[in-house]
Amino acid sequence: MRRVVAAVVVLGALAGRASAEAEEVQGKEVQGKYAGVDAPPPGGWRLMLSDLTILRLNPIGLETRGRFGLQKRLYASEKKISKNNFAFVGAYPKLNPANASFGVGGELQPVSMFNLRAMAEVQQYFGTFGFLQSFTSPTKNYSDAQIDALETVPGRAPQATNLFHIGIAPTLQAKVGPIAVRTLVQLDYWDLNIRAGDTVAYEPTYDTLLPDGGWTLSTDTDVLYTGRPGLAIGLRHSFVHAFYGDKHFADRDLSADENKQQAAAFGDRNSHQRLGLFAAYTMRDRGPSKFNKPTVVLILSWYLDHRWRLGAPAQLRPGETAGDFTNRAVPYFLLGYAFESDFLPVR
Repeated sequence: MRRVVAAVVVLGALAGRASAEAEEVQGKEVQGKYAGVDAPPPGGWRLMLSDLTILRLNPIGLETRGRFGLQKRLYASEKKISKNNFAFVGAYPKLNPANASFGVGGELQPVSMFNLRAMAEVQQYFGTFGFLQSFTSPTKNYSDAQIDALETVPGRAPQATNLFHIGIAPTLQAKVGPIAVRTLVQLDYWDLNIRAGDTVAYEPTYDTLLPDGGWTLSTDTDVLYTGRPGLAIGLRHSFVHAFYGDKHFADRDLSADENKQQAAAFGDRNSHQRLGLFAAYTMRDRGPSKFNKPTVVLILSWYLDHRWRLGAPAQLRPGETAGDFTNRAVPYFLLGYAFESDFLPVR
């Protein structure tokens, strides 16, 4: 409850700042991904800022995500398959009550149907709101209740530390009539500066135990109706999977074969899937300007698979209590507000 109250307070503070934002700007922008695929980008250089501020529940989260840098169309084209092409290079800052992040990278979209983003990022955790919380093994309990309980446990309190992250994210997208289909695939490498002896850490955006010196895979697939100006609405399926190795089971004396079996089993057990509504409404689009494309984003989905969010199993495992589990009827909820700004006259 302490984290809920604090998140609401910070949301009010962030709402008053004149920053910037766009749907998941690091490869998940509402800007031009759905409604904009029929319009070519401006021909001149753009110095632009996109921003998305979100409030999320199950798991709880509050964050503003930015994308700032230079963008330019690669070539002129009137063909639908290639007219929306561009290259972008710049920074990807993020801020939330638990950490601040700064990333650098770029995007390449040679044709309207394909986008590739790559970035490197440093995240600094403040040691607040229960994060960053690390563990000695992927077998450990990382439920919301356990993260809250560990806030006051000597030697297990949240760490004021940092991590390094590299992300590669290709996106495929197509539109037939009013129906748009898009799949984002994101592959991430994590280097965690955590307690000696710990090998994994819980990160609420990915909602799983990240492997130190290891990889995660996540996907978002959308099927959307875009037949009304400014509106994109339909279904989103999301998936997250962590890849563990022998080294991530530091608390167990197992043979190599047993460790491989454990790594595969807990990679599956700590993965999760959601399915539900995705909706975005852009209130206006006047072309590149100081304030454009104000957009409201809503995601409401239910977990198909999750270690802690499908209710308590009939038989609890050692170290688990019924209070660790969230009822499966409780949805994942995200409400966001996005916009973009241009700082140079665009031809």
